[in-house]
Amino acid sequence: MHDAIHTAHDELSDRHWWLVGRRAIFRETLRRHLPKNGSERRILDAGCGTGPNIAMLTEFGTVWGVEASPLALEAARRRVGTSAHVSLGTLPGLGLEPELMFDVITLFDVLEHLDEPVSALGELRARLAPGGRLLVTVPAFQFLWSVHDEQNQHRLRYDLRTLTTQLSQAGLTVDFWSYYNSLLFPAVAAVRLARRVFPGNPTKPELEASQGIANGLLTRLFSAERHVVTRRSIPFGVSLLAMTRARSSRG
Repeated sequence: MHDAIHTAHDELSDRHWWLVGRRAIFRETLRRHLPKNGSERRILDAGCGTGPNIAMLTEFGTVWGVEASPLALEAARRRVGTSAHVSLGTLPGLGLEPELMFDVITLFDVLEHLDEPVSALGELRARLAPGGRLLVTVPAFQFLWSVHDEQNQHRLRYDLRTLTTQLSQAGLTVDFWSYYNSLLFPAVAAVRLARRVFPGNPTKPELEASQGIANGLLTRLFSAERHVVTRRSIPFGVSLLAMTRARSSRG
C-alpha cells in the first residue's frame, strides 16, 4: 500500500492543491528561517519519496535525498536526474558516508511513519553541521485520525507537546513552530468527524485527483498561508512544522 501512496502522490505532486500549497509553505519557511550565511549549503531530504520537493530544495543548496522504498527511489531518480544525489536508506540507518554532514535537513511528513522516531531524530541531529537546521513537518491532532492515516501507515498524529518532547529527547531545540493548513482546519475537522458517523467507502483514497476551478482556488488559499504561518506560531491546523537545531552542550 505504501508504494501505491507514493505513486499517487508522484502523479499529483505538481497540481494537487494540498501538495502544491504545502510546498509553498516549506519554501517560505526555509527562506525566512535559515541562517543567511551566503555559503553553499548541503541539504538532506530524509524520506524524499519520489522527489517532489527536491527541485524546490535546490533553490537553497546542493541536495541529497534518502528514501526507503526502492520503487519511490527509482521515480525520484527519474524526476531529479543529475540535479540531486538520491540513494536508498532508512531511518534509523541512512546509509550515507559517515563524514557527510548537512547544513539543512528536511523531514517532510516522515516522522509519523516511524516506530523509533526519537532514534531517527537523533541520527539526523548527528548529521547537522555546526549551525545547521532540521525542518520537521507532521500531521496534527489525533482527533483528526482518519482512513487517510491508515492508508498512509501512520503511527500517530502529533500535537505540539508530543513533537517537542521527541525533539528534545533527540537533542534538538525548537527555534520556530507553527501549525499550518489552518484556514481549512474547521472544514477538514468537520468532514473527518462526520466520516466517523457516516464512514462511506473506507477504501477510497482521501488524496485524489483534483482539477479545475476548485483545485485552483484551494491552491491559492492554502499557498497564501505561507505569508502568515512562517512569521508567527498559529495554534491550530491540519499539520504542524518545527524549525530546529542541535541543542547546545551548555543546555
